[in-house]
Amino acid sequence: MGTKAIDILTDAIKEYYGNYELEDLCNQFNVDVDYLGVNLNHIKLANDLVRNDRHGHRQLLSRLLQDLVQRCDQRILNSTWESNVFDEQMKPQLKKLQLLLAKDKKSVQIVEAKNYHLKTLSEAQEFFSSAKTAVTLIETRCGSTTFECLKTVNHPLRLLTSREPKALADGFDGILRSFCSGCPDVEIRRHVMLHDRYIFFNGRCWMASASMDTVGNQAVSIIECIDLKAAIAREIERKWREAEKYII
Repeated sequence: MGTKAIDILTDAIKEYYGNYELEDLCNQFNVDVDYLGVNLNHIKLANDLVRNDRHGHRQLLSRLLQDLVQRCDQRILNSTWESNVFDEQMKPQLKKLQLLLAKDKKSVQIVEAKNYHLKTLSEAQEFFSSAKTAVTLIETRCGSTTFECLKTVNHPLRLLTSREPKALADGFDGILRSFCSGCPDVEIRRHVMLHDRYIFFNGRCWMASASMDTVGNQAVSIIECIDLKAAIAREIERKWREAEKYII
């Protein structure tokens, strides 16, 4: 396991553990911890756990990953959509770390970036059909083509868009009613400050070069965000909580 494993583990222990609880757990396995000011040095600890092959470090890493997956599951079960974007993208990564640890596999990256160049509606539908989790779409403009792209999604859909007048196409209510007849688990919210376009599912995050509503008229590049994924997820969670619900 390599640098991406360290990044994932750092984000996870910082999110799901308090300083004292984590230090107490490390002491149980005779693993030293350092502090940066009043906060535990999460990056150093994650680096030590991933790169150190000592028995105590391996045992602690195994225990941590088991606990982190459980805590992630509990938060998803006990929270609403606006609170668990981070958890939904973190869980598959923690499961991957568990698998790599079990196989004692050395890997430079946990995730290889998967980028797409969508030229046609069918290509967009194929991209979204790979979703095995809820889909979160952050869009600056939504219209009939947006929902045509999403028609292959078989999981809950959360759509965050702008409150700008042009963000919703003419006849949007009718478009939405038609889509919801086949995919009823849809929630839409509108935020006053929204300029970027993101897609979340399967524990991954992508940035889109243009609105999905333009697919077919122009190519849309879908670029995966790896290093900034956790930060983007937190920002989208914040905006989702602030946004107003769209009701037909």
